[in-house]
Amino acid sequence: MEFVELKKHLKSSKPKPCYCAFGDDDFLIERAVTLIGGLVSAFPEFNNTDKEFQKQDELIEELARLPVMSDYRVVVARGKVDAGVIEQYLGNPNPQAVLVVAVLVPHDSWGHSATVEIPNGAEPVVCNRLPVRHAEVFIKSIADGAGVTIDQSAVDELYARCGGYMTRINTETKKLVSQKSPGGVVEKADVAATVKADVEFVVFELADSILAENRLHALEIVDGMAKNNDLTAAFTLLYNRFKRIFAAVVDPDGLPDLGVKPNQIGRLKADGAKFSRVRLKRIVDLLASADYGYKSGAMSQYDALVSVIVQA
Repeated sequence: MEFVELKKHLKSSKPKPCYCAFGDDDFLIERAVTLIGGLVSAFPEFNNTDKEFQKQDELIEELARLPVMSDYRVVVARGKVDAGVIEQYLGNPNPQAVLVVAVLVPHDSWGHSATVEIPNGAEPVVCNRLPVRHAEVFIKSIADGAGVTIDQSAVDELYARCGGYMTRINTETKKLVSQKSPGGVVEKADVAATVKADVEFVVFELADSILAENRLHALEIVDGMAKNNDLTAAFTLLYNRFKRIFAAVVDPDGLPDLGVKPNQIGRLKADGAKFSRVRLKRIVDLLASADYGYKSGAMSQYDALVSVIVQA
């Protein structure tokens, strides 16, 4: 199930013996742990266990314990967990214990899908970054609690600048509303002035500048990235973006294999339609050549990226 379905599931259904909360947003993983931990109705100090188990036998012993004056006890297992041991336990689980396996899967800039070993019998809870429509509800609830309004353009800008990660969105939203008096409005300009852009957002803006042939703006972005030591990430992300745009032109059916979500395909096709296949292939080749150039020591990262902009 998706993270946004978890709360309703816990309220309307009997809890599963085991949940595997995994994804690239640690805020959502911790929120999932908290929601499942809410199954403990009394004495959380006795009925909630959250730790990294050094021995699998210790985990099984913990799961076998009965709750103290509560319908359930919740055991959160951090770190490396033996899926085989859990599968064996789930063959005959303690009906009053709920196991939560928490796994952070760091975002892969190349778009590869990381493999997560989910034990058979465990209920997966996908905690990847939320779409903006779900994050918007969270953002506006914080603003409402402070008596402040945040307009839609500000929500979109905040989501983009934070890369969709809820940890940053939570922190930055609270900072933005704290700067307004009750009844005030957070606007897009406030977000632009206050919130440092996530590397992915900056690279997206850089790619758009290259596509629009706005060389001056592209060079300004590269200068800003150099000051923030973001140039290494720039090559990976920029190459990935143009690789996907090129794929949208020559092999759109293969986009899902590159980790492209359905709602992103239309944008990639629109970007690809602006240029010929030859030109797009040339940009991809320029990026590959520049990447080799700085890694081989022939040029600096900054010079390599500038050379791509000038030639593209």
